[in-house]
Amino acid sequence: MLQELRPNQFGRARPLFRGFDYSLSIRAAVQGNNPGRIFVDDADCPRTGLALTVEGYLLAGDHGNPRTNAALSRLIRDRIFTGEVFVNGDQSVSLAVDPGTWEARLPELIPTHEVEKLERYHYLCCGVRFDWRRHIPEEYTVRRLDRALWDDPAIFFADALRDWMDVEQVWWSVENFLAKGVSFVVLRDAEVVAWCTPDCAAGDQIDVGVITDPAHRRRGLAAVVVGATVEHCLKHGFGAVGWHCDAGNVGSWRTAEKVGFERNREYAYFYYMCDPIDHLAELGWYHYRRGAYAKTAHYYQQVFARRDENPDYYYHLAALAWAELGNREKALEYLQAATDRGWTHAEWTREQEAFTILQGTPEWDAVLARMKHTRERT
Repeated sequence: MLQELRPNQFGRARPLFRGFDYSLSIRAAVQGNNPGRIFVDDADCPRTGLALTVEGYLLAGDHGNPRTNAALSRLIRDRIFTGEVFVNGDQSVSLAVDPGTWEARLPELIPTHEVEKLERYHYLCCGVRFDWRRHIPEEYTVRRLDRALWDDPAIFFADALRDWMDVEQVWWSVENFLAKGVSFVVLRDAEVVAWCTPDCAAGDQIDVGVITDPAHRRRGLAAVVVGATVEHCLKHGFGAVGWHCDAGNVGSWRTAEKVGFERNREYAYFYYMCDPIDHLAELGWYHYRRGAYAKTAHYYQQVFARRDENPDYYYHLAALAWAELGNREKALEYLQAATDRGWTHAEWTREQEAFTILQGTPEWDAVLARMKHTRERT
């Protein structure tokens, strides 16, 4: 049986998580700056612990106790994967482990899901090397996100940014977010089109992330808004700023390095979608990014066999995988299925090199026309 610690007991488990020196979020939870939940095998003398933090879940300590491992498995299956227990999102779990020997135990703890391992980078910045002011494009402005800007009814966030961060899940309240976090935005007129967000803070360190509206990318806005944020942090009491990203997200870590971040270490997350069918689709996407198109097609076949209705982009990705494999019939079948379910991005579809095998056929022209018609109608 696992016990959940009260926030004023979090310090008891702190020694278990020393191996997560790159994870500021566990310190932020212990210090009470950001939400967190900690489950342990023994509240008085913990030997195994699972910490739920705003930047991911951390599994630490002794992995050799069968009773504890069985309790962990039940917690994950019955409470975390059902959405009863979570921190910062109930749809997926990003899990880091220490020591690394926990990795071999994951199929035992989570037998319903195949492991997806994501290599990650942690960066730190102690000095900005980028003159962000000189790189602000015309028609754009940079501002700190303070209470006046937050409450301004004339200011609105671009659609892609609106759901980027749930302030209440990450910071409890807007007041805490504005008091303990530092955040800058790029505006075009009254629209926020790029946003550097604070993930958590503890001691003299803060972690940040960034998002740019797709319509305003390739203008250097991410580096500009991150540079403004980091510069302010380092001038106002923070000794270092942290940054986390997937190793495969080249745009993210290149932006960080451009601003002045230096790679501190590499680590791994084990990623799970809570819904087992959506997890199969995630595995398909995971393998697609690595060019393993046959595996992508295999996982999506399982998805479609288990559930009749799925998001339109599942079918579109399956179509891309089959096109990469040179199977015109399957590629067209799933492209039509994506269109049946509401896919309307005709121009983006046309630009995909894999679909060259369909170009010049009446079916290709017809499916693109249907996409355009649906988009115009809706």
